[in-house]
Amino acid sequence: MKTTLAAVLFLAFSISSGAKYAGEFLSVGAGARSLGMGGAFCAVADDASAGYWNPSGLYLIDGQEAQFMHSERFGGIVRYDYLGYGRSDGSTGLGASLFRTDVGDIANTNNLQYYDTGSDGVFGVDGTGEPGDAGDDDYDSTTNPNGTEGNGEWDPGEEIIYDEGRITYGSGVDWALYLSWSRKLNSVFSVGASVKVIRKGLMDHSAFGLGLDIGARYQPSEAISIGLNLQDISGTHLFWDTGSNESILPTVKLGLAAKWPISKFATVATIAADGDFRFEGREYSAQYNFSGISLDTHIGAEFLIKDLVALRIGSSEGSMTAGLGLKFSLMNHPVNLDYAYLSHQDLDATHRMSLGAGF
Repeated sequence: MKTTLAAVLFLAFSISSGAKYAGEFLSVGAGARSLGMGGAFCAVADDASAGYWNPSGLYLIDGQEAQFMHSERFGGIVRYDYLGYGRSDGSTGLGASLFRTDVGDIANTNNLQYYDTGSDGVFGVDGTGEPGDAGDDDYDSTTNPNGTEGNGEWDPGEEIIYDEGRITYGSGVDWALYLSWSRKLNSVFSVGASVKVIRKGLMDHSAFGLGLDIGARYQPSEAISIGLNLQDISGTHLFWDTGSNESILPTVKLGLAAKWPISKFATVATIAADGDFRFEGREYSAQYNFSGISLDTHIGAEFLIKDLVALRIGSSEGSMTAGLGLKFSLMNHPVNLDYAYLSHQDLDATHRMSLGAGF
């Protein structure tokens, strides 16, 4: 049941002609460190994943850094991979991020046959008094163009004839490439941008699109930082080879983070909170909705002990997250190994592993 539900959700997101879920695969996130903190990373954004969370933070990278993350969502139904790179000279940062989402073995049931009985589910000529027949549903292009019986199309209420031989299987694969830049303007303020190229694929069809994110980061002190990321600022339009199109509407991501050392325990604590404001009328799928404007929240904390072990906990849109991190040196290069856990009320939990290295 969980497998079926996950596939149905993915298909619904992928083929929707509206704007609400066109960019849903881009909302998963980047890096197990940030995801263990509930995705509250807009104001932190100090590693290679900043190209996704807030490109204005790329300049904070010490030299060069690469990251890789893999996760399998909903019991392995949805496979998600992220590869990121960033570099900085202390004032200007550059980065690239590649995302891939893969859902295999999607059933194509378009070739299944059905009984063209009409919405009442009963064969019968109008006016004959067949038991259960509506008596007014026979299709006629002139006298009854809205009729459902015999119209040659499947209508709700008509029985589908299950035939395994008529079912084919395909996949849905989505790609996104972010090319990012950041610049430190002064001691407290930085800006950045990410241009993204998107390709979505579903069965034998594909779509392409371009988008732009613009970010800013304000850090008045070592302890406090504020982040802003305007995602898909002008709307990202996806054009399908079928002639239809989708639009990813803008999202305003606003974040606040506080960081301070706990010298007694040789620990650095970071507390962060993000709010994602969307303008897509998500009355039911968002945590909060105000006259067509929705809000999803992300809250998280990280405790870095002796610059070796990190403990993380958080909440992503109301679902609990947790994570662990380990920092060590390999051939004189800093290495980060991170794990993140995301609970789900109805589907299986999601586990994410990422590996980062500096050089």
